[in-house]
Amino acid sequence: MKRIIINKKLVADEIRRFLGPVDLSDEVLSKLFKIATIDKVKKHHIVLPQGAQCDYLGLVLKGMVQIYHYLDNKLVSDFFAGEGCGFFDVDSFLTDKPAEVTIEALEPSVIAKFDKKKFIELCNEDPRIDLIYRKILQYAISMSNERLDSLLHESAEEKYVSLEDRMPGLTSRISSINISSYIGVTQETLCRIKSKQGILF
Repeated sequence: MKRIIINKKLVADEIRRFLGPVDLSDEVLSKLFKIATIDKVKKHHIVLPQGAQCDYLGLVLKGMVQIYHYLDNKLVSDFFAGEGCGFFDVDSFLTDKPAEVTIEALEPSVIAKFDKKKFIELCNEDPRIDLIYRKILQYAISMSNERLDSLLHESAEEKYVSLEDRMPGLTSRISSINISSYIGVTQETLCRIKSKQGILF
């Protein structure tokens, strides 16, 4: 199997972009990656199936993943994670319950999975890693609150702009089906939104 080379500096820079200032020195990164498994997956690979327990923290090193669920047999996109962005089912991770969502690779991707038990042990041993964990949970709660606020108060066009602001270039990398399911509109309405934004197909 071909060895996967990880550019830890780029990974650290991207993590800080999402989490803010945290210690991601070579020592901290080495500790973290010692408990990680690195998976190279194909497009549409199911990273976490619905009903499985989420017993790891995921980090996208390359590619893109989507978290989604079905409501009345209709796809609802909940979250997208690109390079340097973490992902996990928060409820399943914290409670050990089966996941109610599915996590799928939208592109050929390289993913780091940090084992929950070993990660918590590291948190107890190293306050720098414990701070990273708290920042991850804060980020997850913030994203959940932003998502709820967006669903309740933003127009479809505002949701589209917010999605692009959070991850610049994201909307050019994912399908119109996934975008429309995230902002809650038909693909025809999405086309009109993109036209207003000056996006050519």
